[in-house]
Amino acid sequence: MSEVVSMSFRILEPMMFRGPGEFDPYVRGTYSRATTLAMPSPSTIAGVLATYCISVLGVPAPSSGDWLERYHAVLGNDVRIKGPLIKFNGKIMAEDRLLNGFLEMGKVKQKCEIEYKKLANKHNLLEKLSEYLSEKKEEFKPSIKLRKDVRIGVGLEIRGDVPMKSVKEGFLYTAEYIDYMRITSEKPKETSVEIVAEIRGKLVENLPSIRALPVKLGGEGRIALLSFQSGEKILEEIKKFWKDQERYQGLLALYLATPALFKGGKRVKEYVKNWVEHINCRFMGISGESTVLGAGFMIDEKKRKPIYTSLHPGSIIFVEGNLNLLEIYQDKPLGEASTLGYGTILPIPITPIN
Repeated sequence: MSEVVSMSFRILEPMMFRGPGEFDPYVRGTYSRATTLAMPSPSTIAGVLATYCISVLGVPAPSSGDWLERYHAVLGNDVRIKGPLIKFNGKIMAEDRLLNGFLEMGKVKQKCEIEYKKLANKHNLLEKLSEYLSEKKEEFKPSIKLRKDVRIGVGLEIRGDVPMKSVKEGFLYTAEYIDYMRITSEKPKETSVEIVAEIRGKLVENLPSIRALPVKLGGEGRIALLSFQSGEKILEEIKKFWKDQERYQGLLALYLATPALFKGGKRVKEYVKNWVEHINCRFMGISGESTVLGAGFMIDEKKRKPIYTSLHPGSIIFVEGNLNLLEIYQDKPLGEASTLGYGTILPIPITPIN
């Protein structure tokens, strides 16, 4: 295997990637609804990878440590995961939770330009815009709009010595699923959907080139087909905007492809400003939304992982400076648990590269 491995999951059926909040069919009311996110969280992807390492590669399972230390005990302290992103019919797209959909890479750049124009107008920075940017239209829609299926279920119980299932009175609940296969086509067999992430670190030396290994992914243990391939599937798409240059001076949009996590105690904007200063850039503004987000559930200890303040996928940070684009993507993590894929940034130059 090469120094970078792309990990992909081929989706075969409607999936559930549990959203925030409790779900308990024993409680009536708001808690009797299980919601789904549009994409699996980075910790879900890292969890599948860790399970593979323990069950197939024979890596010992950790017995102590916080949730992040446990991941690193299996995956290695030098592991670096980027993503996940989604691939529809061969096209890699980024989630935009603000627009409730997915964006092709060309539309990611277009959104960055439109959002900066709005920011520039608001703060009287219009002179920083190039002529080509000022001509962009304000109307903007996602490449693919999400569609969720809502199903109603009932609680069952077994009575007597003879296995006999009966419905429990009042135990109704609803569950959401994301059906990627029906988003782009009325004929599901014509749609190919993969969830893609990149892995770096010593771990990749032990990952064989495999295709179509059935694994459980997300809630309810639904099945996807896991593959490992050499190469940088995500980075290859981003580099198309760099025009074969890794050094860039000017205005740069940092598109957030996965949630960024922050411990709390300060406003998200303050965390972002401090991070921008750390990478020696000038902070030009931010377009996005924040919320509270949990990092998931620790099955072995039967307890929840910590809750963080998060910045939504689809948010954009605007900076200015003399930058190494590859370094920004690979080595300048934003927020907590960035080694597992949280805070994955897509650097998009706004001013033209000569």
